[in-house]
Amino acid sequence: MSGTFPNTIKPSSIRIQDNRPTLMNHTASGRRVVRAYGSQYWTLFVTLPPLTKDDGLEVFSFLQKQQNSFDTFSYQYPEANRGADATNSGKTVNGAHSVGDSSIDLTGFELSTTGVLKAGDLIEFGGHNKVYMVTADTDSDGSGNATVTIQPSLVETLADTEAVDLNKPSFKVYLVGDVTYSIDTAGFYYINFELREVIE
Repeated sequence: MSGTFPNTIKPSSIRIQDNRPTLMNHTASGRRVVRAYGSQYWTLFVTLPPLTKDDGLEVFSFLQKQQNSFDTFSYQYPEANRGADATNSGKTVNGAHSVGDSSIDLTGFELSTTGVLKAGDLIEFGGHNKVYMVTADTDSDGSGNATVTIQPSLVETLADTEAVDLNKPSFKVYLVGDVTYSIDTAGFYYINFELREVIE
């Protein structure tokens, strides 16, 4: 790991892509045959707003330090989740979960609350660096427990009481391709780059 991207510099736009490697063939009868052959990963396409010289060179020097795709670093997703309880800390995994599970029991939510997490929210578990997406609105029960459905399915096991980051998770990423910056006549710096999630 080679640091954390400066969190004070927010993108003007960010596009997130869901990548799921698959092989697809068609038989002579026209039937489709599909097979998944790799793990899901996210790609982030980040465009920064016009930056001052100080901010522009801070960002560019940080990205240059990554040596193109050689190093990895943390990039915090800038958008807040929509869930009613997403910004409150103290949520943990409730019971152990195995690789391949997509229904995860959590605890520590506000009691009997509708929509503690919402479909599309991004979450991360403390024991590993994969980011997952919530696929259905989730309510808590009278004990503060909730069962959340995620995609992709777990790529690593979860331990009981493992911490959960329910808002603005940090992706472990590397740069895809070289990064350049441009300067306009007013002296503003323009930088955009592509990041790919790495699972180690």
